Amino acid sequence: MTAVPVYVRGVGAVTALGDNWPASLRALADGRSAVGPVLGFDVTHFPSTVAAAIASFPHEGDRRLALVRQAAREAWEASGVGAVEPARLGIFLGAESGRAPFATLHALTRGAGGGTRFDHAQFGVNAGALVAEFDASIISPAAVTSALAREYGAHGPAVTISLACSSGASAIAEAARAIRLGVCDVALCGGVGADVDPMMLAGFGRIGALTARGVSCPFDLRRDGFVVGEGAAMVVLARVRGTATVELAGEGRSLDAHHLTAPDPEGDGAARAMRAALDTAGMNRVGYIQAHGTSTPLNDAVEALALRRVFGRQLDTALVSSVKGALGHWIAGAGALGFLCAHAALEQGIVLPTANLAEPDPACDLPHVMGKAVTRQVDAALVNAFAFGGANCALVARRCA
Repeated sequence: MTAVPVYVRGVGAVTALGDNWPASLRALADGRSAVGPVLGFDVTHFPSTVAAAIASFPHEGDRRLALVRQAAREAWEASGVGAVEPARLGIFLGAESGRAPFATLHALTRGAGGGTRFDHAQFGVNAGALVAEFDASIISPAAVTSALAREYGAHGPAVTISLACSSGASAIAEAARAIRLGVCDVALCGGVGADVDPMMLAGFGRIGALTARGVSCPFDLRRDGFVVGEGAAMVVLARVRGTATVELAGEGRSLDAHHLTAPDPEGDGAARAMRAALDTAGMNRVGYIQAHGTSTPLNDAVEALALRRVFGRQLDTALVSSVKGALGHWIAGAGALGFLCAHAALEQGIVLPTANLAEPDPACDLPHVMGKAVTRQVDAALVNAFAFGGANCALVARRCA
């Protein structure tokens, strides 16, 4: 058993279904989906033309930071932790590199000659005039973490994790580990995805990862790829319980070391991460699983196989769902969003459905939640986050005794 408990003091999120977590949760419970046509830029001839975008946030500046600030504020205010000694407060964030506006990239290209060859000499001459057009902080993966540390006066560890789709869950795992080791008393942690842009849609589309049908339907027989989404999900973890009703009980991480994009076909790495999280928590079963469930044919089937390997027939007494049917795939923020879904099941008994799941694939033989949310008392929950490259993370949370 873990010697040092880690309590979930507050959560917050901004999603394409709501500007805060309660509003988002209500919409998710009703089975709503935020996936729709991309309107922010021309997607003619793109492999996929849909996304789960947040229309209420402007595209100027660092979109990642704007999303994280709002989610972090909600989580912090809900936590009631009060004043924290600066050296005992840590910031842990799952985030990928940002991207400069395309007008800026165009200006940089012109500065280098604008042809098929990058003219270093010409770029050197024009670089001075282009400095004002380029904000390096927008590109840095660590910029958002550093900004949060300044805003919250955190002098403890400031950690940015960029592990693609397991970034957010891994950030929460590292935050819990820091508290258990006595490195900090309070941690503001989570993940952000701000990837609804031409580069991401073109890149993921070229490798065949995105849906051509325009629907995110994890574990469905008709699934053909994921949908890019965006948002931020933040959590306040603490050594002191306060009014918390949920404890982060276990974390597990592993690496497939199999393929850049495909998971181990036997689900070995995913199973090892889940078992490690369960072992850390001193448990062997859970009542709810917030699956990684991307809506890609191979990944969903392998995750289902791994879940059966870990839980066997005990899995049939649990419930399984994936939030990506409704909000798409946040990439670096996905695991943090999944943790908030597990928290809702534990704290409020709201077990969310997998949106758009109508005909479960026999290869994904799981106790699915379909249609609308199910109300059930859940005492323990598992969250999965599996990334390209085989970087796996699993989190186990439970209701406080």
